[in-house]
Amino acid sequence: MNDEEYLRGQVPMTKSEVRILTMAEFDLSPGMEFLDIGSGTGSIAVAAASLGCKVTASECNEEALDLIAFNGERFDVELKILPGKAPDSLEEKIYDRIFIGGSRGNLEEILDYSHRHLNEEGILGGNFVTIQNVETMRRFLKEKGYEMAVKHIAVSREDKIGILRAENGVFLVKGRKR
Repeated sequence: MNDEEYLRGQVPMTKSEVRILTMAEFDLSPGMEFLDIGSGTGSIAVAAASLGCKVTASECNEEALDLIAFNGERFDVELKILPGKAPDSLEEKIYDRIFIGGSRGNLEEILDYSHRHLNEEGILGGNFVTIQNVETMRRFLKEKGYEMAVKHIAVSREDKIGILRAENGVFLVKGRKR
């Protein structure tokens, strides 16, 4: 699933290299219940659904909601889409994996919701560009007794004339509930 295949408009998207590493860290199996909070273009949701997960994508941006639906159809995967700001728009349901792609300033509330709605041994993770969000999630996972890992992902791509250009770095924070 190349980045160029996604319709993205003005909505942020998790790039292919980060998407691949995120999917690997989430240790997915077909049939798992997967929640993507702040789904953006739906690239993580589409990737999880393509691996056989039952995916719910949550998003509050109107343009992004249309992109998630379009990209789900483009890649022929089934996605349940919940419009609205998390965690208020989220369902009372238990998930095997929860991914946080965006929080719109509600990260602490989203983490509380996620902890309450995650199976034992489930994985809660997120991709962040700010140290503040990394620290908020690290502190939360530590307080709740999760087995935790933090990785920084930095990707450079060759441009048209052969120069490597760095993409913005992304922190992947992941915890397994114990």
